[in-house]
Amino acid sequence: MTRLLLASLLLAGSAHAADLELLHGWTSGSEAAMVAELAAAARRGGVDLKATAVAGSSNANTLLKARFLSGQPPALAQTDKPLRIWAEAVPLADLGAAVNTQFAALPHAIASELRDAGGAPAAVPLNVHRLNTLWSNLRLLRAQGLAVPRDWDEFHRTAARLRAQGLLPLAIGSSAGQKLSLFVAVVLGRAGRDYFERALVQADPALLADERMTALLQEFRSLKAYTDAGQVSRDWAGATALLLQGRAVFQFTGDWANGEFQKAGWQPGRDYDCTTAPGNNGLHYFEFDRLVFFGQAARLGAQRRLAAALLQPEVSTALARTKGGIPVRRDADLSGFNACAQRSAADFRAGEAKGELVLALSARQGESAYGGLRDVLSAYWASERMTAAQAQVRLAQALRQRD
Repeated sequence: MTRLLLASLLLAGSAHAADLELLHGWTSGSEAAMVAELAAAARRGGVDLKATAVAGSSNANTLLKARFLSGQPPALAQTDKPLRIWAEAVPLADLGAAVNTQFAALPHAIASELRDAGGAPAAVPLNVHRLNTLWSNLRLLRAQGLAVPRDWDEFHRTAARLRAQGLLPLAIGSSAGQKLSLFVAVVLGRAGRDYFERALVQADPALLADERMTALLQEFRSLKAYTDAGQVSRDWAGATALLLQGRAVFQFTGDWANGEFQKAGWQPGRDYDCTTAPGNNGLHYFEFDRLVFFGQAARLGAQRRLAAALLQPEVSTALARTKGGIPVRRDADLSGFNACAQRSAADFRAGEAKGELVLALSARQGESAYGGLRDVLSAYWASERMTAAQAQVRLAQALRQRD
């Protein structure tokens, strides 16, 4: 982002005050259903929400920047970037006292990510997504007399047996985010939370260069042997579809996949399972869907009404139930959620109580470092010639970048 965004934003604001455009990257079946829930909640709040969809969050972020630079920004947008990055470049909307009061019902780890530099609320969370989840096709596992693996050694043994039987052990999509989620699951499962924090968040040069990181990178790429060539042309929902079609056994992705399983009528414990990634032992590595509201004076009243409506307990619950994940509010009613969501909620609350929640890298790293990390992992995954040692050097260089 550049300061040019600030000038372009100040040109915006001529549309009808009750009409708000939302730019987002939600395009799967369950995601589209959640957007419909969003629009309905907006109408109840007296706001006409116009949704502009772009497939994939990275593509949506790219278009969002282009819209600012062209002087036609939306009133709000889905983004996985830390709020401080936007606050440094463009004015954000002050969503007011009613929204600020609602923040008391949010976990501190989330509420702290929703305020601008002056402490004003400028974003609204929709739901919490666990990223370190292993999705398993129980029908295929049982047919082979196998169980869901609980650690990485067991995962490799199980995947090798499945491959020997002509089955696709691991479905994955083409995005850099899919590779990053898999790498994080390996790091947390093999090296633990403290190593993850010091190496990937604090960018400790000694850890990034040590033998343990070499082994983690090697194991990460070894998982490619359990995937297929079709990964280059599918997204995460396409990978989930392979499990639903009985063509693949495992997938590592966020619990938005739960929405796809529910939409297909599958039952956890009977048709599929949703366990913490191997060796992660209940750690909750999470991100949350958030809408950032941009400073547009003519639309401020509508923005505040919409933000307040989306934070209502029943709306938070409906959004999470539709898309997958868990409600963002502490006081949410979980009685209508399936076993996957219940398990995630229990681990999230336990992690919050112990101070052991692991917020996603996308919300903690600057744009350059985060983009560089994903690029290195994607290139290393795709290349058979790049060594783990070479990847380590590039990883350290990427994580040293500052915006």
